[in-house]
Amino acid sequence: MSVGIQDRLHRFATDVLQRRGALVDWERAELPGSVLLPPELAGAVGADDEVATVGCNLAEAQLGVNLAGDFLDWSGGLLGGVPRIGSFHAGELYLKRKGLSEAVQRAFTWLNGKARLHDSRQLTVEYHTWWFHAAVTSEDRWESRLAVSLNPRTGVPLPLPDPLELWSLEARSADASGELATCQTAMRFARDEVLRIGRDFFARMDGRRQRDQKRIEEYYGALLGEAGRRKRRGRVEDDPEKIAAKKRAVRLELQRKLDELNERYAMQVVLTPILLVRTTIPVMAVDLTLMRKKARRRFTVYWNPLLKQFEPIRCDRCGRPTHAAALTNESVDPLCPACA
Repeated sequence: MSVGIQDRLHRFATDVLQRRGALVDWERAELPGSVLLPPELAGAVGADDEVATVGCNLAEAQLGVNLAGDFLDWSGGLLGGVPRIGSFHAGELYLKRKGLSEAVQRAFTWLNGKARLHDSRQLTVEYHTWWFHAAVTSEDRWESRLAVSLNPRTGVPLPLPDPLELWSLEARSADASGELATCQTAMRFARDEVLRIGRDFFARMDGRRQRDQKRIEEYYGALLGEAGRRKRRGRVEDDPEKIAAKKRAVRLELQRKLDELNERYAMQVVLTPILLVRTTIPVMAVDLTLMRKKARRRFTVYWNPLLKQFEPIRCDRCGRPTHAAALTNESVDPLCPACA
């Protein structure tokens, strides 16, 4: 294998392993290195231990990065869990520059404090739009795709239009900084979205479970009644201990059937990131001075040209977006009305 191919495989393998959470110490393609693998990743690449050697020489490495070995098999499996990433820039968007103080007053409500405009400036902010494949498995299965867009500076989800449909979009290069943090944040809001858009499926499964539970309870209720019924005339009745033992056995079987029913209808939600679109757009950053009694704090809000309004702020306690906030006494942290 040529030196050029070795170098390319070295960079590719290092990037794939790191994106899946491994720690890779492999500086040169011609020399072996070491890799620290998460437990689930070790099984995926066929490693016997969480610490393994990696290299292009199959005789020197447990994880061989070589076209002659099984590298294509295990790397292809890892790529199934790596989201595709596109980086773009959207320019020539209108920015509001006048009347910002009045616009802030209209956009935000400060329930127990005040805000005064301190300064404003134009910035270029990178927004992350994560696309997820959502699957809910129960007695039946439900699948969908959904997107969550957020401002990485604030962690606030935003109803942004699909950035790939913007007419002024230009491709750009970008590093991988901040992707993991925004993925985890977006996934929390994606779970809430799954509960919203999948509510008909959840209701249907709950209806089926209640129907099956009713049938089971009616069937074993009839058995309980039969167990306590007297024998026909001319027969000797069962003694009370035998009747109690029969009822106890029926109740145990009923509970076992109900446990099986609950297990069959249990909901398992799986969210898999499939695409990340990183889009930089110009915004107006407005610096405010938040005031609560004698406490003061500098705070920044963003006027977004795609939304044509100020983005909501993040509740410091629950993380949800809001345009109405109460301020804490000393640190002047914004809280949504529910948390306040």
